[in-house]
Amino acid sequence: MRDSGIKVFSRELGTDIGSSWDFSDDAELIYAAEGSLRIIASDGFQIFTLREGEGVFIPPRAISSVIAADMRAVSHHVAFDVSIVWNDIGSAVYRKYSEPLLSIPSPLSLSPQSAAKVDEAYRIMAEGAYCAELEARNLISAVLIAILREIQDRQMPEKALQNDRLLRMITFIKEHFQEDITLTMIAAAGNVSDRECLRSFQKSLRTSPVQYLISYRIAEGMKLLRNTTLSVSEIAYAVGFGSPSHFSRTFRDLQGMSPSDFRKGSL
Repeated sequence: MRDSGIKVFSRELGTDIGSSWDFSDDAELIYAAEGSLRIIASDGFQIFTLREGEGVFIPPRAISSVIAADMRAVSHHVAFDVSIVWNDIGSAVYRKYSEPLLSIPSPLSLSPQSAAKVDEAYRIMAEGAYCAELEARNLISAVLIAILREIQDRQMPEKALQNDRLLRMITFIKEHFQEDITLTMIAAAGNVSDRECLRSFQKSLRTSPVQYLISYRIAEGMKLLRNTTLSVSEIAYAVGFGSPSHFSRTFRDLQGMSPSDFRKGSL
């Protein structure tokens, strides 16, 4: 049965893997209605076994097999295009929430609460009552939200580690910007390689560690130009530049004016 992009069907499964491979552009939610199911990836590797009452999310275009774990099983399927839930294709909201789902490489087991929602969506659509499509869409949406939160939770430790490393490197720059520091020294502060240091800054700040250092030195120089009577030469050395001419040239490149003109405009 297909309505508004949602298709539901039931299968009675055996243990023969040979005829059970499936591949679809649709995402699929599967519920173990009777018996246990075995979910297998395209290389024949067993991913996990679902007991009766449990569920699984099969991402679009994932080649997989669903068979009975022991002699016979019955599965309930809810297949759909992700766009039925977030139908504003191309919008920022659609990209933010659909792309993580579409990038899941293999089947993902569901919580008991989500599995129950899958079976409810199947039954509502199978019965075909008035507003069935709307009710089923709400249930599917709730399941997808739970999946997205699980994905986010799994990524949090890695993101926290990356943020901690970046914070340590930025702190090092701010504490030592007056000194002759190098990329390797900045990377060492985060306990990462030079290459990973470059990648972290580019990914998070869209700049390089050295460019961040230079920009920070110029920002500190602007403070001194505005709030002190130190000469341009004194300020150049105070913020870590090797010569006043290098400071003035870099200042002009970033600010569009000389240090002296900036100081005049700040008076």
